[in-house]
Amino acid sequence: MHGRAIVKKKGRLLPMAGCIAMSLATAHVEAWQEPADSNANGTQWRLGVMGSLSDDGYVDADSDGSVYPLVYVDSRWLFFHATEGGVHLYRSDRFTLDALLSIGHQEMDADDLGRRKLAERNVDRDRLDDWDRSYYAGLSGAWTSRFGVLRAEAQTDISGNSEGELYRVAYAYPWHVGRARVTPHVDATYLSDNVVDYYFGLDADESLSGSYAYSPDAAFVPGIGVDLAYSLSRDWTLYAGARYQHYPDEISDSPLIEDDHAVSLTGGISYSF
Repeated sequence: MHGRAIVKKKGRLLPMAGCIAMSLATAHVEAWQEPADSNANGTQWRLGVMGSLSDDGYVDADSDGSVYPLVYVDSRWLFFHATEGGVHLYRSDRFTLDALLSIGHQEMDADDLGRRKLAERNVDRDRLDDWDRSYYAGLSGAWTSRFGVLRAEAQTDISGNSEGELYRVAYAYPWHVGRARVTPHVDATYLSDNVVDYYFGLDADESLSGSYAYSPDAAFVPGIGVDLAYSLSRDWTLYAGARYQHYPDEISDSPLIEDDHAVSLTGGISYSF
């Protein structure tokens, strides 16, 4: 196995309660905010609450629902956007380069998977370890023009969970309709073989036969979605979002996965001051 046979046996490294407030879905709602004036010294603050419902396609697992606080802070040099924070290395009206820390969304308790369906796939649920979220560090660049927003990210796991890398390119086109801002977006994410192996691979000692293993390679995961921000007043804003990701064969062929896609829905409200 590339990395999971070594890394995953560490067990649950991140407490579940500490991660519930860190859903990736929050980042999508805030990812396409119109850039603040790069010459402004003021700090933007938003506080609120959000909820998410996601299905990552694991065998017989229920959709995961969470409610958590929304915290958004953005100053001239420092920022924290719900699930990622860091330093603005460079900012202009058209381009932003950030050094960032972020939290991945993937997480699953092995006990939530269906024992019978796993057994049909030669998987022993009692031998499975849980899959923990990963912390990432890296760089992100965003280019803004009249044609939309293009964002590129390169990040590596620093938590010791997957010990892999991810690279993402995303494009969005925000437009305003009255008080609403509608933002359709598309993205493509490259997951290194360590990341794919940690979350979707299977060690031989986790199979019923004791000899079956699944060791996937790196994978490209395309996604599409739409976000909505509606201004109730000058300070209050409602959010909603939906995202669909299509799994390539490296992921959908895993004995742990029953669907070829993942879906997430979000909603929330924030107060700006």
